[in-house]
Amino acid sequence: MSVTTPVTQGGRRASLRPEWIVGALFLAPAFLIYVTIIVYPLVYSSWLSLFDWDGISPTKRFVGFENYVTLWTSNRVFWIALKNNALWTAVALVVPTALGLGLALLLNGKLVARGFWRGIFYFPAILSLSICGLIWTWIYHPTLGFLNQFLEWVGLENLQRAWLSEPSIALFAVMVAAAWHNTGLPMLLYLAGLQTIPREIIEAAEVDGASRIQRFRFVIWPMLKDTTFVVLAITFINSLKVYDVVYVMTYGGPANQTQVLGTWMYFLTYNFNRIGLGTAIAVVLFGLTLIFAIPYTRRLGAEK
Repeated sequence: MSVTTPVTQGGRRASLRPEWIVGALFLAPAFLIYVTIIVYPLVYSSWLSLFDWDGISPTKRFVGFENYVTLWTSNRVFWIALKNNALWTAVALVVPTALGLGLALLLNGKLVARGFWRGIFYFPAILSLSICGLIWTWIYHPTLGFLNQFLEWVGLENLQRAWLSEPSIALFAVMVAAAWHNTGLPMLLYLAGLQTIPREIIEAAEVDGASRIQRFRFVIWPMLKDTTFVVLAITFINSLKVYDVVYVMTYGGPANQTQVLGTWMYFLTYNFNRIGLGTAIAVVLFGLTLIFAIPYTRRLGAEK
């Protein structure tokens, strides 16, 4: 009985099943999920943004880029939402990042019950933004809320406000709630970064007579450069897609003054049945997210 010998190449026995086929089989489930959850909705939303459709009618009217032109030229609330997103991003890149870094420096040192305080300051981050929004909505309540009652208790009744009903301050009130939630992640990342800095380097700077500020400025901060890049990238992306805390606390009001791109996209799509305009905002939001997402992924890939 003869046995067929597999074809050999270069003195090596050829594989009956190429390695790339085996790898493809392993990747297929994850790739299928990725295409179904990420790629298909993205492509479909981009396609819908070229139509005028109410989401119910069986026919869609192709309008090309008219929805984008409408957004940029005649949709007043879109510009309010875009401005609010820009302001939200600027505040988020500064306040939670700075607070997280400060807390990380404090909690990385010699502190009584350090683990307990780390848990206390990180606790808001494990809550959903919707829950945080509900908590702060009660804090801001005009009559029953803690903030106004505290101001009355300390004799500062003139500072009492309807915090979520005044157009000039409502967005900043929501930002405070978001900052309370968003400080935990930068703190955790900076704590991890601080623990990778060799203690000998800091001690050498201390021996050389460097003050605390000088040690931070010339030793610690430069060595946290990669951590800072990750923190800023994540903060930027999360700031652009903010939705839930605004929806829970103000519903985009008063007078649309707290609308952000995420909430206005929702209202146009589901409340006003303007599917084309809503998905056009989603495409714009996706494009803005890529501004930081691409450098972030390239940076991570280069480090590997």
